[in-house]
Amino acid sequence: MSRYPKIPVLVYHKIAEPSDYDANPNTCVTPSNFENQMKLLTLLGYRTADPAEYLKARLGLPARLPEKPFLITFDDAFESAFTRALPILKKSGFSAVLFMVSSGFGRNAFWDGEDANSPNRLLKPDELKALKDEGWCIGSHGVRHKNFAQLDAPALAEEAAKSRTELELALGSEVSWFAYPYGAYTPAAKRALAEAGYKIGFATEDGDGEIFAVPRRIISGKSGFFNFALRLRQAGKKSIL
Repeated sequence: MSRYPKIPVLVYHKIAEPSDYDANPNTCVTPSNFENQMKLLTLLGYRTADPAEYLKARLGLPARLPEKPFLITFDDAFESAFTRALPILKKSGFSAVLFMVSSGFGRNAFWDGEDANSPNRLLKPDELKALKDEGWCIGSHGVRHKNFAQLDAPALAEEAAKSRTELELALGSEVSWFAYPYGAYTPAAKRALAEAGYKIGFATEDGDGEIFAVPRRIISGKSGFFNFALRLRQAGKKSIL
């Protein structure tokens, strides 16, 4: 049995009111719901784990963790992470991990049939740096938001390595965390991350618990207060160190 606690890892996308522009409105959690969820976490005694310490724990090394640690992650890097989520998280003293699509700086979302006129802009380089300066960990979400379970070995290698290089150039610092688009991965995808120099990789519900397929619970627009509490409990059971 692990000497470390089971740590819930939650994944969000947009902190915004859903609109007709959203290809999948369920990726939107309203700001008021998000704030209430953070208040509940605070009330229950949860504190965000420092990413470096979390990684140590995952690797079986001694780590300094809060009594009730958890991680908040954001996939895709929509600007609402900066404009909406950051102020709410700062009120609770929480930080987060954000996974950026490296070809998306300042663009609208360009996958899943998202409307070209969508206001769902992705972060600009200066906004990404500002989040890093606030203590957020920045990771990769691939170059073009491709499904890693559908790519061959050369394409996997390119997506993993190129996205890391592009993000490191933008940030001026190391990028060693990765989240699979759609949470989809294969053994070949995990090898590609390792060969590209990543230290950890995140899936979603179906992650196998290994270092390159850490499971996360998706928090969607359907997650009411009771459902959120239930998913938090489930996340703690699934995210095994």
